[in-house]
Amino acid sequence: MAETETNRPQPEGGASSDGDSTDLHIGRSLGLRTTQLGSAFEREHRNLLWQRTRLVLAIGLANALIWVMLTLFVPLAEPVTEYGAREWNSWLDLLYPISFAVGLVYIYAARPGVAGLQTAAFLVIAANVIASLVQISFSEPDMISGFGIGLALFVPAAFIPWRLRYQVALAVVTLVAALTAPVISYVSVPAIQEFWTVSAARGFGQQLLMNAVGTLLLGATSVFVTRTLYGLRKTAFRAQRLGNYVLHKEIGEGGMGRVYVAEHALMCRPSAVKVLKASGGVDQTALARFEREVRLSSSLSHPNTITIFDFGRAGQDTFYYAMEYLEGMDLERFVERFGPIPASRTVFLLLQVTGPLAEAHERAIVHRDLKPSNIFLTMRGGLYDFVKVLDFGLAKRIEGADTPSDLTKTGVVFGTPRYLSPETVYGTAGVGARSDIYAFGAVAYWMLTGRPPFSADSAVALMIDHVKTVPLRPSEICEVPIPAELDDVVMKCLEKDPDDRYQSVAELEDALRAVPDATPWTRVRAAKWWELHMTDDEVVRDCFCPPMEDMSFDSDDYAALSMAGVE
Repeated sequence: MAETETNRPQPEGGASSDGDSTDLHIGRSLGLRTTQLGSAFEREHRNLLWQRTRLVLAIGLANALIWVMLTLFVPLAEPVTEYGAREWNSWLDLLYPISFAVGLVYIYAARPGVAGLQTAAFLVIAANVIASLVQISFSEPDMISGFGIGLALFVPAAFIPWRLRYQVALAVVTLVAALTAPVISYVSVPAIQEFWTVSAARGFGQQLLMNAVGTLLLGATSVFVTRTLYGLRKTAFRAQRLGNYVLHKEIGEGGMGRVYVAEHALMCRPSAVKVLKASGGVDQTALARFEREVRLSSSLSHPNTITIFDFGRAGQDTFYYAMEYLEGMDLERFVERFGPIPASRTVFLLLQVTGPLAEAHERAIVHRDLKPSNIFLTMRGGLYDFVKVLDFGLAKRIEGADTPSDLTKTGVVFGTPRYLSPETVYGTAGVGARSDIYAFGAVAYWMLTGRPPFSADSAVALMIDHVKTVPLRPSEICEVPIPAELDDVVMKCLEKDPDDRYQSVAELEDALRAVPDATPWTRVRAAKWWELHMTDDEVVRDCFCPPMEDMSFDSDDYAALSMAGVE
């Protein structure tokens, strides 16, 4: 999901005070204070305006050049008057490509802000409209130029995201030119007066009236189109906002909602926003779990725990919280991409996981869904291989004092089958801190071998394995040497009886630190590895909580477990 910024001139790079002033006008036109608008919409508006203006001018230049080439090789029709229309036509034909070319050169060379881009587009289009109407008035005065004028009015109205006043000004200029150009030609050229008196099918006054009414209708409609489309953009922009956060794109769907890349509108801080939208009414149980996730996660302050910034409600049925936005890759995708992780690096990463778990357990919080996809490798402040533990959506307090019984029901298994502890299979009653230690061992197993401890196809078979089957030691599977001490640590974490595992994360951390390593993994080695391997194409520029797997068992599932001796 990596994104590469296109190498094009950035119009905001050279924004002047005019651009800043226009930003203020944008905010006012949206009914927002400038600080409420934030930089996200300003950049979006400038970039879109830049792209559209450049495209309109480029297409206009191409069409004007084609027209000029046609006039050189295709004989022109004789004008309806004997006035020197050919000379006028030649000069005016050259004005079209010249005006578009000047506009393109200006926006590339000056890199103007929003006001400069809008003004450049207006001047070029207005110049072409005036030239076209003058050309018609002096060569074919009885021609009704509805199609050409309509095209000049509606292309910018529908395509260029400029402010309403520019479209109004263009409509006024067109109306004035449609009335004054025929009058000037009639007053200044006797041949045209004679044409209207002798040859024309209708009178000069009728022609002016038709020009006025047609141009007025076209202009008013184009203004309406501009206003409507600008209003739709405003509505769409507001629809992408949740509180102070501007949503950019969806990056995943977690167990309790969708996750979006977002930006704080005031501080320009990138964030990941998780949204719970209860269509058709609020599901109180889902909302309670969502709020519990926020409350428990935000109570943790360890630097290796995902940071929660904000929590809020938008409308009646939409709830959200904002967390830090990470660039990197979770352990599941990391191992799938690069293979098993060497022992020294595994220890280096696992020691960073112990900190968040230790803090959570000290606060009587059990994660309950520790797995490779919930451990994220990133870079923070120049520190590579920095670990973040994600998704406390299934966490609960060990005592359960603040957890309603309907949020953690007996008979419902919470977690991911490949990383469940044996006691979790029986329900939530026996789940405690040592359950996280079992999952920790399963994650370590994945890191060292590239496979989970058990790989059965069904959830029931996996849980039977967790309860009854002893997995092979990592060193028996992995071709890369694994210290016996690290082998022992992993297997002790995976003991079936919680009393046979490490009794605390502190004890587990001491065992990891005691693993001998001739070439320990360091931040320097990590930085070199990232520089060599984690290119822009490899870095996953998102952080989201993977779907949780809640499995409610029916009678057939319990029968299968009973037959296997799991009661």
